[in-house]
Amino acid sequence: MDFYKKSKENSKIVIKISIITIIVNLILVVAKTIVGVLFNNLSVLSDAIHSGTDFITSFIIIGAVFLSNPKRDKDHNYGHEKVEPLVVLLLALIIGVVGVFLGYEGVMGILAPQAAQLNWYLIGVVIFSILIKEWMFHYEMHYAKKINSEILKADAWHSRSDSLASVAVLIGLIGSVFIKTNILESIAVIIVALFIIKVAIDIAIPAVNQLIDKSADEETVNKIKEITKHVEGVLDIDLVRTRIFGNAIYVDIDIVVDGNLTTTQSHNIAQVVHDTLESKDDLRIKHCIVHVNPAKE
Repeated sequence: MDFYKKSKENSKIVIKISIITIIVNLILVVAKTIVGVLFNNLSVLSDAIHSGTDFITSFIIIGAVFLSNPKRDKDHNYGHEKVEPLVVLLLALIIGVVGVFLGYEGVMGILAPQAAQLNWYLIGVVIFSILIKEWMFHYEMHYAKKINSEILKADAWHSRSDSLASVAVLIGLIGSVFIKTNILESIAVIIVALFIIKVAIDIAIPAVNQLIDKSADEETVNKIKEITKHVEGVLDIDLVRTRIFGNAIYVDIDIVVDGNLTTTQSHNIAQVVHDTLESKDDLRIKHCIVHVNPAKE
């Protein structure tokens, strides 16, 4: 499939999923805020803020999809794919800030514990949030893997971090009742905050690699070599260079052909290598440059 056509189809999927997450997160934010304010519960209000970051990031993702239009223009000869890892990096930063914020709230809760009492409205809205956010994680991750979208994977983990934060709040709400204070709730929030920060780091590393043109993994490079070697007329491969460009790969490959071939014949072999590599959807090769070397005597 044509790279640009496939990218456009994938963008439609990302926008559709983002709109769904916006609606769901808006419902969760409103529900948690109302219940948290009515019963003056800081942990539920903190959870509402966490869901609010999911709501905001969905808009950021939609904006990134429009800005990362892969078609080249006069000022961007290689397209705009790097907008996506930039946004992923921004999402990682937001998730990390949320983790730090929750950790701070947890520490403050331990230093200044408050009395806790069982409230089924609070427990109900938190359980509802856990179920919905866990469903959203699997829903987003399914499509992220299907279209190989790092930005959707990042947002899926953002949903999972919200789910885990809600689990901590639930444990605290129930457990704190038995010791009459919210210390257990605060401890659980700190543990989840550390996990959320780790998730942010794990999301940020691949995005940074895409921005600094890191080479493709060894498996991908070996697959490129294997496909090239099976092209008729290719005697050997002198060099393969790759770089990850956003969500795509650029390839520079030096092939060896019979030195007695005409320029046209050598060019035709190089063209077959070029077209064959770029036709493999699983490799995500946006552009391939093939250099021809004559076989040594």
